[in-house]
Amino acid sequence: MRDSTIKKLERRLKEIKSRKIEFQKQAIRYREDNRIEFFDTPPNPGPNPKQDQLLSAFLDISYKTLGMSGGNRLGKTTILTIIGLSVLYGKLMWNNLSILNLFPHKKPRKVRYVGQGWQDHIKQVVIPEIEKWWPKSRPVKKSGNGIITDTLWMDEKTGSSLQVMSNNQQTKEHEGWEGDLILYDEPCKRDIYVANARGLVDRRGREVFSATLLSDPWIDREIVKKVDEVGRPDRTIFWVEGTSYDNVGYGITQEGVDELKHKLTDSEIQARIMGVPEYMSGLVLPNFKRKIHLKERFEIPLDWMVDIAIDIHPRERQAVLFMATDTRNYRWLCEEIWDFGDGKWVAEQIIRIINKRNYRINNIIIDPLSKGDSNNDQTTFQKIFNILATYGYVLNTATKDKDAGILEIKNHLKGPNNEPSMFLFDDLVRTLYEIEGWMWDKDTNKAVDKDDHMMENLYRLCLLNTQYVGMEDDFYKEYLTGGNITENRNASTGY
Repeated sequence: MRDSTIKKLERRLKEIKSRKIEFQKQAIRYREDNRIEFFDTPPNPGPNPKQDQLLSAFLDISYKTLGMSGGNRLGKTTILTIIGLSVLYGKLMWNNLSILNLFPHKKPRKVRYVGQGWQDHIKQVVIPEIEKWWPKSRPVKKSGNGIITDTLWMDEKTGSSLQVMSNNQQTKEHEGWEGDLILYDEPCKRDIYVANARGLVDRRGREVFSATLLSDPWIDREIVKKVDEVGRPDRTIFWVEGTSYDNVGYGITQEGVDELKHKLTDSEIQARIMGVPEYMSGLVLPNFKRKIHLKERFEIPLDWMVDIAIDIHPRERQAVLFMATDTRNYRWLCEEIWDFGDGKWVAEQIIRIINKRNYRINNIIIDPLSKGDSNNDQTTFQKIFNILATYGYVLNTATKDKDAGILEIKNHLKGPNNEPSMFLFDDLVRTLYEIEGWMWDKDTNKAVDKDDHMMENLYRLCLLNTQYVGMEDDFYKEYLTGGNITENRNASTGY
């Protein structure tokens, strides 16, 4: 009797263990078949830091155009697909967070997914990625377009749809659509972009890019660095940049990236690993980043020292740049003048800004060429000098050591500890335009002498190497010298 009871218990334990194993297998299969529901659940690592930034920005309705660019294997296609499917479902599947508040209507959502070639990219990359993340537990209707299969996905639960299109199609085939979201996997042609953008108007839709930017400068200039109607950075744009290494531990390994790196040339490493577009390799100031160096305007404290540089041209707009130095010796580009006018007009504009802002002026410098003929007492230099002197300011000529000046700018944009010490107010439209577009000449290896007037001013201001001096020290110097503080300071700096 006792043996029989023991055998029954053993069989029962064996059944329980077998069921437990089967349950575990079912759980594993369910996770594999519905992986989007477990996107951030261990052992899944969740979004890498760059993916997380893009996803967080997508949940902010103020952003209308978003993108992530960078090296190969950064996880760009993955996060693009997850965002697209989440829009179809109306929620983030892994935490059930509703995103219906992102849409100004209650209709089924319509998403368009634009890939590259039908066979080499869409069939091989895009469609498998959608298959990978679409939950097997969620009913879907799929159809093809006569070229490849599965180009239209209809979510049966919500009625929302995803349509896959190609960048190689005729532009007219992208026309006449309206929807909520456009996904671009890798750069598209500009006319394709325009055709699709029209379809977002009715629903006030949004667009998301994921791309390794190699030879598509229009995207960088017109989207990544887009400005609003008055020339300021467009605050409806969000863009994050990353390298292949940002995805290490989130689907790829350090060893894998290093193996790819060893197969590439130096320029290919910059483009495909570090995510630096080939067309940007010639930038003079590649370390300038809007998210780091661009700041909203605030009132410059009255004790900060302000230097002014003037770049004069007889047939072009006159360029004047103001740079403040704070108590830490950080530089703040705070004012610009960019317009047509003679020397008298330039000087008057400078005085108006000084008086309006109550700036504490340190140095005012000008391009040496403004002196012109030494026998002419009506040079541009002399005209500006005379008016400034009337208000107690001294005008001096600047140095033209451009190479040293560029190095000084770079040191301020990214110092020894990778910390910036130079910032730009976001309403300095011309200065922003030049600092982002200043290029090296491939033939001469010199900075291109075009669209660089504010940059001429900037490097000359940096060469002043202004060091903050408290206002109380100024008053003490004035007491000792009985002279002009500004004149004394100019003499001490050598300018």
